[in-house]
Amino acid sequence: MLKSYLTIIWRNIYRQPAYTILNLACLTIGIATTLLILLYIDFELNFDRFHENSDRLYRVTTTAIKTRDRVMDVKSQLSPANLAPIAANDYPEFEQFARLYAFWSEDKLKFKYGGELIEEEEVLAADSSVFDLFSFNIVNGSPRQALQGPNKIVLSENLARRIFGDENPLGKLLETDMLHNTIGLDTTYSLIVSGVYKDMPRNTNLFAHAFISAETDPELDNYYFGRFKVHTYVMLREGVDKAPLAGKLTAVYDKHLDPNRDPTILNATHKLVPLVDIHLDTTAGYIYIYIFIGVGLLVLLISVISYVNLVTAQASRRALEIGIRKVMGSDRRQLVTQFLSESVVFTLLALGLALAIVLMVVTPLNSALDLQLQTSQLWQPRLLLGMLGIIFILGIIGGSYPAFFLSSFKPITVMKSKAMKGAPLRRVLVAVQFIVVIFVLICTGMIYDQLRYLQQKDLGFEKEQVITLMLGGREELQKVPVLKEQLKESSHIKTVSTCSFVPGLGGLVKQVVSVEAKTGPVQSAVLAGQIDYDYLEAMGIKLQEGRNFSRDFPSDYDKSVIINQKFAKGLDLKEPALGTKVRLGNQENPNFFSVIGVVDNFHVKSLHSEMEPQFFWLSPATRRVNIKIGDDLKAGLSHVEKTWASVYPNKDFEYRFLDEAIQEDYETDERHGKIFLAFSFVTLMIAFLGLFGLASYLARQRVKEVGIRKVLGASVWDTVVLMTKSFVLLVVLAAIPAFLAAWFIINMWLENFAFQTKMNYILFGLALLFTLLLTFMTTGLHAVRAAQVSPSETLKYE
Repeated sequence: MLKSYLTIIWRNIYRQPAYTILNLACLTIGIATTLLILLYIDFELNFDRFHENSDRLYRVTTTAIKTRDRVMDVKSQLSPANLAPIAANDYPEFEQFARLYAFWSEDKLKFKYGGELIEEEEVLAADSSVFDLFSFNIVNGSPRQALQGPNKIVLSENLARRIFGDENPLGKLLETDMLHNTIGLDTTYSLIVSGVYKDMPRNTNLFAHAFISAETDPELDNYYFGRFKVHTYVMLREGVDKAPLAGKLTAVYDKHLDPNRDPTILNATHKLVPLVDIHLDTTAGYIYIYIFIGVGLLVLLISVISYVNLVTAQASRRALEIGIRKVMGSDRRQLVTQFLSESVVFTLLALGLALAIVLMVVTPLNSALDLQLQTSQLWQPRLLLGMLGIIFILGIIGGSYPAFFLSSFKPITVMKSKAMKGAPLRRVLVAVQFIVVIFVLICTGMIYDQLRYLQQKDLGFEKEQVITLMLGGREELQKVPVLKEQLKESSHIKTVSTCSFVPGLGGLVKQVVSVEAKTGPVQSAVLAGQIDYDYLEAMGIKLQEGRNFSRDFPSDYDKSVIINQKFAKGLDLKEPALGTKVRLGNQENPNFFSVIGVVDNFHVKSLHSEMEPQFFWLSPATRRVNIKIGDDLKAGLSHVEKTWASVYPNKDFEYRFLDEAIQEDYETDERHGKIFLAFSFVTLMIAFLGLFGLASYLARQRVKEVGIRKVLGASVWDTVVLMTKSFVLLVVLAAIPAFLAAWFIINMWLENFAFQTKMNYILFGLALLFTLLLTFMTTGLHAVRAAQVSPSETLKYE
């Protein structure tokens, strides 16, 4: 019996090669796309789940800080360095803790060994307990002792190989120069390699190529409650309820904080965020997970619709086959088994081809979209069972029309084609296809509108043709005036300025300040940064009120600040804001700054973040140098490099273009956009491949009707209108639910951005117009071909 069914399946495939290929292509592409989406979702949802104790690990975040005057919402991932040790000592619910942070200012650390210099960006300072909390596979050295004591470093296999090659790294000395964040000292550290661990998977929030022992930090024991600077991770004991523990962390301040040491802060409110939730919480990833789940379901739905449409379109041929089989003695159970088996085998074949496609494209896809998908994830039992379940369901759905509907009729009925009622079902399914197509087109267009908005929005400063350089310790800072003067000697250099942050990317620090508002003293946490005399002019930042820092006013150095408009309006300062006293801490601080200027709001952080109050004080030389180059970029860069070599002969010339650095901050959004665009293209391809096959089959069915109409005087255009109008009408009707769904989903997605583009309603019309044109072309092609056939050929047997 099985052999007979397989023979029938092969004969049907052989007799209808074009429709078989179309059917198989739709299903294969749909299943392959769904599997790729499944791999991506699995990767995102399994961040940090490989740690053995992941269900008991939490990160301590800070939600609010209470000062003597008010409670400030901060929503920070950081916490004080001394909080965890005290909490672990006071409360037995905390089994262990580990702190991760960087006590140096460099973006990249440079390790020296054997005359070679190796740079690495992914380096963290960590407590020795980090290897007890997290499942790092130490392949060389002792996990318990690797980070105990100062001047210890543990390397990943990748970094160890880059530095030492095939040598055993244990016990080797690495030298690195660091500028300490807090004390501002540029120090050379000799670090002993005390361990090597296997490279971590990319789906972790703790990704690092090296860990330096926290005890290397000379200030580790001096950090106090008022300094929120470390990522704190805690492991709770088995069976402990985390709900009351956040309150106990607040109680640590009430019990241990010394008001003489920190007179401003009273306490802070903390939250325990599960380790496995951190990635999606901090990247707004849940909305993207939902979007890609929706895309996967839509792609699969389109594939199934195309498949079912072609099956029902061929029902007349299968009806005759059913009638003959019934006459020959087949009962309904055998027919149901045959058609369902045929459909399941067909979908299994599509699954096999889809897996082959996934294996071929996953590597280039990872490279093109900067992903880390692994096909080994597909062989997990739950995914295998899911795939087989989907294939079984698709097989049942695809074969249900001939299996359950046509097989129920008497032979004489189906052989006379009186049971052909598939047209209404096909129209509904085609309408659903058009809804999905229009919805996907609109969403894709809006995603790229938002990404283009992020790229093109005026940030309030000039970022083009600007390069940024990093300076080191005090000796390098002392040479900044010399650097500026020599750079300005070239006509290719427009401006040179310094600041303590990267505009558009962050780097400002939160300071608690007290100011005189209209209603009285107001205390708030605001962003603070340092700039030099030339910064505002060099970056094209406009003053709304007052003046810039000036060398003609010596008091500007320690008595004056410039604020942004958000500071003036957000804190409801008295008008005019000029002259307002800004005190660090509370009103009891006798020292204060006076506001001498108010600048336009400009973005110091990503556009994902809302504009915040900012103030800037004067520092004639800070660590970040911004150089605006003229039109001749090559000549300007050459002059900067030569000047750098003469002023800092022992420091490598390393720079970044500011606009490129800002653009990199939106790589995740851009990657999501590219992924969505790729899957949108696949959706369109599957939908119109199915429509192409359906239109072709229907045109063949109506070829005699077309012949008769031509004999009666119908033109080619009349034939095209006749055979396309029903599809065009379905597109128009499908636009209504598609527009509503797209509007709702787009608004929900845009909520993830503090700054949003406007809803582009022109896109709605363009999506409808594009779908209409593509539908007309797809169906009209077959209509033209049918109309060009001579009536003598189509009617000669009538």
